[in-house]
Amino acid sequence: QVWVLGSRNSCPLLAAKGKMQATFSLFSHSPPAQSATWLGHSPPKPLALSARQHAPRARDGDSLRMVLPIAAAIPCMLLQRRQQPRCSRAFRKALVQEDSLQGTLTFQADSVERSLKHVGVGCIDGEHVKSEYVKKTVTIKNGRDRSFSLDKHGFTFVQDVPEIVDFYNEMDICKKYYPACCKLVQQVTGAAKVIAFYHTVRSHESIPAARKRIKMGFPVEGPASCVHVDYSSACAARQVRLLAKPPHQWPDPRPLLGFKPLIDSAEADEYLLGSTGKRWAIMNCWRNLSPEPVQRSPVALCDGSSTRLDDIVTFKVQNRSHSKEYYFSGYSEDHDWYYFPQAQRDEAIIVKNWDSAGEAFAREPREETVPTTFAFHTAFDAPNTPGDAPYRESMEVRMVVFW
Repeated sequence: QVWVLGSRNSCPLLAAKGKMQATFSLFSHSPPAQSATWLGHSPPKPLALSARQHAPRARDGDSLRMVLPIAAAIPCMLLQRRQQPRCSRAFRKALVQEDSLQGTLTFQADSVERSLKHVGVGCIDGEHVKSEYVKKTVTIKNGRDRSFSLDKHGFTFVQDVPEIVDFYNEMDICKKYYPACCKLVQQVTGAAKVIAFYHTVRSHESIPAARKRIKMGFPVEGPASCVHVDYSSACAARQVRLLAKPPHQWPDPRPLLGFKPLIDSAEADEYLLGSTGKRWAIMNCWRNLSPEPVQRSPVALCDGSSTRLDDIVTFKVQNRSHSKEYYFSGYSEDHDWYYFPQAQRDEAIIVKNWDSAGEAFAREPREETVPTTFAFHTAFDAPNTPGDAPYRESMEVRMVVFW
């Protein structure tokens, strides 16, 4: 089997000695990672090139280079073009330029008790307890061409070209993508240390790479469709403590992260006990995994400075293996919502789930505080979503950030 890939040149067509030719690399086995453009999807079927047996060849490392007449190169060029985003130009332009839209988000109902501590609201083995959902239509503003900061808003939107990895492969995610996310967050925040410890792949079973991942025993989830942040105050602190245990001993074991603690217990104490006032946070790095822009179930984010403490519902999810607390939200007219239409794979959203310097929760002594502790977020169905829009493929990587 032979796979055809475009050369690394910006234009595959080369003018040589007055004769138009095209240069391609052919590999008798899997293509190298840096050339694979499908990222988790099955590669395209090889093209049958009638000129192959007559074209001049030359060894180039492990690959075999071939110079083809332009007539034979055209099908390859068309194949490359099909790898580009297939989104209606008019639709994309209209969506990106739209200043705001009316979206329906899912909140906790007014009847649900608000509390910063767990008072019984949650889900036990799939059964909801003292919880009731309500849908509200809110104005969601286009966040493009606006400026956001983690300290003031609780989220930010950045350009970031990811390393080419298989985003559905657990080894690639933990060994290659985790370090890239840590580097990005460290650059954005100026933190002293960033440790990635968890991720969620969101996709759909109709996508071949998602089905393969599920068959291998790894989870694939759909978009999270209720307004939430991933930690309560107490749960965030427990997560930092957990890093002082070997990953294979965690309630949700992560042996690919090694068999030694990611931090030592003394370091955890230094941050959590508050005696030094050192700042720490838990953040998500969210990214679209598909070469196509996100057209279905985009992410809405609430400006953290528009959130009040009496909006918060502490929601506990409990099953046989472990439990976890989240902050859910009731509806408020004061909330200020944003989204980033047509999110690309070379763009990332960094979201705060918890910040020890957030002024509403900060402990003394604290040299300085920041306006927001976290940013509520959720997936939603945009009213202008085309009926044939592809399912969203995304991932969030969760990290502890130490200053």
